[in-house]
Amino acid sequence: MDYHQAMEYLDSFQNYERVTGYNYEEVFSLDRVRQLLKRLGNPERRYPTLHVAGTKGKGSTCVFAASILQAAGLRVGLYTSPHLISFRERFQINGQPISEEALAEIVSKIKPVAQPELTFFEVTTAAAFLYFAQEKVDVAVVEVGLGGRLDATNLVQPAVTAITPISLDHTAQLGTDLVGIAREKAGIIKPGVPVVIGPQPSSEITAVFEEAAARVHAPLHLLEQELQIRSVRNGIHGSRCTVQTPERTYPELTIPLLGRHQIWNAAAAVRMVELAMPMLDPRFRWDDIDAAVSTGLAQTVWSGRCQLVEGPPPILLDGAHNAASAEVLRRTVEEFFPEKPVWLVFGTAADKDLEGMAAVFGPWAKKLTITQARNPRAASPEKIAQVFNRRQEQTVLTGSVPEALAQAISCAKAEDLIVVSGSLFVVGEALQELSRRAPTALAR
Repeated sequence: MDYHQAMEYLDSFQNYERVTGYNYEEVFSLDRVRQLLKRLGNPERRYPTLHVAGTKGKGSTCVFAASILQAAGLRVGLYTSPHLISFRERFQINGQPISEEALAEIVSKIKPVAQPELTFFEVTTAAAFLYFAQEKVDVAVVEVGLGGRLDATNLVQPAVTAITPISLDHTAQLGTDLVGIAREKAGIIKPGVPVVIGPQPSSEITAVFEEAAARVHAPLHLLEQELQIRSVRNGIHGSRCTVQTPERTYPELTIPLLGRHQIWNAAAAVRMVELAMPMLDPRFRWDDIDAAVSTGLAQTVWSGRCQLVEGPPPILLDGAHNAASAEVLRRTVEEFFPEKPVWLVFGTAADKDLEGMAAVFGPWAKKLTITQARNPRAASPEKIAQVFNRRQEQTVLTGSVPEALAQAISCAKAEDLIVVSGSLFVVGEALQELSRRAPTALAR
């Protein structure tokens, strides 16, 4: 089996990343994933895991944690989804995506034992677990795909879990009740396993996690109570700050990902690593963690999340795809680029909160270019325009992301800021187009 045959095989499974309108409870089953992993020799049990759920910031938290652990000298597996450009991005060891040859080898081992009723994400998750076991990682950092309780990743045996901020997303599957969504996310909390909880939108949401942790006697660590963040200095290339935890004070940390929210994501990663390290490395000393945290955070790379491509005009790419993350992006731009008129390139999936995002983005953008990613879930430009046109008159419709980007770049002024957002699929296609147009600018 070669790489293309492996991808064809994976694509033969039902891919719920590409469809809408399904019943969450009816579709997902941990039992069939458990059976597959058992046939593979339970690879997920061969290394400790840091497991992260949430609505906003879970991917960034995973990447920060993996970078710190790598800086501490460990061999670190990282599993995230979705990908931006290449499927291989989902499986990384020490920052390097899986090779085509390695992926084909892993999939060829799964094919003889995989049940046909499995989903694309379930098989992909099993492949990640098997790859990390085969490559003998010291630790894996695993991002939940959807929800938590029924997510295929929820069969790991974690050293530490974390839940980042909760907001409305995947409402067709998880519902529109934040408390109910929080209960789904709380499904990753395991008996006796420390859980780190990021800042939440209300005390009611925090109480869900407090109750879930108490039920299974999981040590609870609320970031807003345990941490102090001081001396914050922000710039267009990130932030510098001091983070104080119950264990250490980390002065003058460099957070290269743009936005105040990334400081909290980084802080969550630091706290997870603090709780996990004594279990991960028998040679661990507290004095060693200072350099690992400082170096690991400073070296973190996470494309498509408030990623700045310098111009003129400058382009900011961010995968915000619900109203809460759109509001965070808007505040970040207003803080870091206060004088720049925004030209928004926007496309999103058909099942997202279009009304909520339009309420945030519509009155804010000076001009708007609407587009559509190649993903089958993408909303049509016409559907998006029907909602946005009530709030934004300067609207142009385009049929593809490259066309939208070209239109914005050719018409925007040097003092404008082009913001590409609404979907990681849109951002991924924009990155591909930018790498073709100006690879040196993208590299910065």
